[in-house]
Amino acid sequence: MGRSSLIMVLGFSTALLMIGSNISKVSSAGMENYAIYNDAAISHAIAGAGINLAARALYEDPNWTQGFSNKSFGGGKFNVTVIDLGNERKRVTALATYAGYTRSVSVVVQPSSFSRYAYYSSDDQNGYWITGDTVWGPFHCNNYLNVAGTPVFEGRATCLKGMNNYQGLARPKFLGGYDQGIDVKLPLNLLRTKQKAQAGGRVFNGENLYIELHASGWIRWKSDASGWGDFGWNWDHIHDLTDNGVVWVDGKDIHVKGTLNGVLTLGTTQDIWLDDDVVYAADPRLGYSNDMLGLVANQKIWITDNAANNGPGNNFTLMASVFSRTDGLWAQNYNSRGVEGKMITVGGLTQKIGGYTGVFSGGQNPTVIQGFEPGGTYYDQRLLNTAPPGFPTTGQYEIVSWFE
Repeated sequence: MGRSSLIMVLGFSTALLMIGSNISKVSSAGMENYAIYNDAAISHAIAGAGINLAARALYEDPNWTQGFSNKSFGGGKFNVTVIDLGNERKRVTALATYAGYTRSVSVVVQPSSFSRYAYYSSDDQNGYWITGDTVWGPFHCNNYLNVAGTPVFEGRATCLKGMNNYQGLARPKFLGGYDQGIDVKLPLNLLRTKQKAQAGGRVFNGENLYIELHASGWIRWKSDASGWGDFGWNWDHIHDLTDNGVVWVDGKDIHVKGTLNGVLTLGTTQDIWLDDDVVYAADPRLGYSNDMLGLVANQKIWITDNAANNGPGNNFTLMASVFSRTDGLWAQNYNSRGVEGKMITVGGLTQKIGGYTGVFSGGQNPTVIQGFEPGGTYYDQRLLNTAPPGFPTTGQYEIVSWFE
């Protein structure tokens, strides 16, 4: 009996010694793993800090490319390189080292384009977003946001000065969130677009430019005072008219209509007239499309009051990213023309003044009495990361890809 007890005690002691040894080993391994993870995490954080410092440098100087070399930070060091990827994109890479561990963070940046907005204005004057209006992407008003009835904002909506609720009866739907106190300023000029046209695009002087887009990829155009008359026309494929996709007109207007097959930006120091529907050969709402149009005017953009755009049931469709630096998008004679069909836009609209496209009457359930019925403002999701060539930018960069 005594021998059995002794054997049992020895057995338990041996087992406890083995368990204790394993606990000690696990504890040591756990401490070692924690130290490895901690050092690696610090190295990763230092790389992130390098990216943040590089982002600050690019914010202060969009042309900054020198990077950082062997810069001390948080007990470690990092290097930052800036590489030009073409098409105005840059890759910024931070490589950090801490306690023998190396980690990297890399981002791709591009100029932040105003085309990313489904709708932007600096001054909406007395224009209202009303029942039936739907904005499908990012929205910003650098003033008060005027609402009546139940307009719908699918993307994030921001404004500078707050909301103006018509008669206190409006119930807007902000499905992507709403913020105020956000300040986004328009550029001082359109020099960027003009320079792009001068460097591989096409520049016209002297007369109004008339552009008729065709789904085949060809463009019928002329630059003279005869309007849409039957003589003086030129035919060019889009790639023959402009190598880089940018066309600029100095001192005169642009008149445009038709179906675009390709990528094109039309810019002018004056006005742009939409003399009929302007659409894409492939509608991006229905699937893949490689068609993209930028309309850039220093002054107004008009929906012409003509037979092609008149009449109840005769909808007007505009597919483009539209920019008006000193004015906005207007329906010509908006307050005297009859009630038209629905106005449908696909793309984005940036303007200083929220131009008028019609007149409504009523409070909680407003009715259009002149101009275009609301038909929907559909956002082209491609514009979040892609812009028409030469489109105006904010002067700063935005991150489009992040790699760790």
